[in-house]
Amino acid sequence: MKSRLRAGGLLLTVWLLTGIWPVEAGEVDAGRRIFAACSVCHDTGPANKVGPTLLGIVGRKAGTAPGFRYSRAMKRSKIVWHEDALSAYLADPQETVPGNAMAFPGIPDQGQRMALIAYLKTLK
Repeated sequence: MKSRLRAGGLLLTVWLLTGIWPVEAGEVDAGRRIFAACSVCHDTGPANKVGPTLLGIVGRKAGTAPGFRYSRAMKRSKIVWHEDALSAYLADPQETVPGNAMAFPGIPDQGQRMALIAYLKTLK
């Protein structure tokens, strides 16, 4: 019982200090499966494809992946890709950054977006 309380206290401390709740491994795996559709245009390594690499996307300023030619809308967006910004963009890319070049309608399901973002957070 004491070890459970200590583990729970540790998780709470991590969350309070960082604002990041530890991600379930299953959520990352689900996000990896969702990403399979994204991989047609995006790479998880250093290379750009039709879309920019998503390696290191979390925390990166929009429109700044080296070697990728972004739309003016994306370069001017001033977005930093953190969880809330990624979720909004993945829900409706054209609403979030009008005029961006990504031809993708979005992911309406919040759970799927959160799983995908959990996976993207692992790409460092």
